Amino acid sequence: MLHAHVTTPKLVIAWLSLLFFTFISFGASRLGLGGWEIGIALGISVVKSLIVLFIFMHLVEQRFANRLIVILTFLFIVLAVSLTSTDPLTRRTFPPRPDPAAHPYP
Repeated sequence: MLHAHVTTPKLVIAWLSLLFFTFISFGASRLGLGGWEIGIALGISVVKSLIVLFIFMHLVEQRFANRLIVILTFLFIVLAVSLTSTDPLTRRTFPPRPDPAAHPYP
């Protein structure tokens, strides 16, 4: 069975990649990308959290069953965030705004 080990060079590369993604996240926030900022920030944070999970928390050295728990947890978080974000977009509970031309002020 092949075991991957986290060595010092891998830790340094992971730390440098975390710094790189931090600067990318900061740069993306300064560009003013509008609605894309949230998606880009979430994507960068997912990559950073995977680096932390697999390298710094030594998940790369674990069995697949332990990795499966992390994958299922990640998928559950994606499902919860997507359902939460689509709920206000699909909700039509507010009454329509009154038309000021239809009822002018007395």
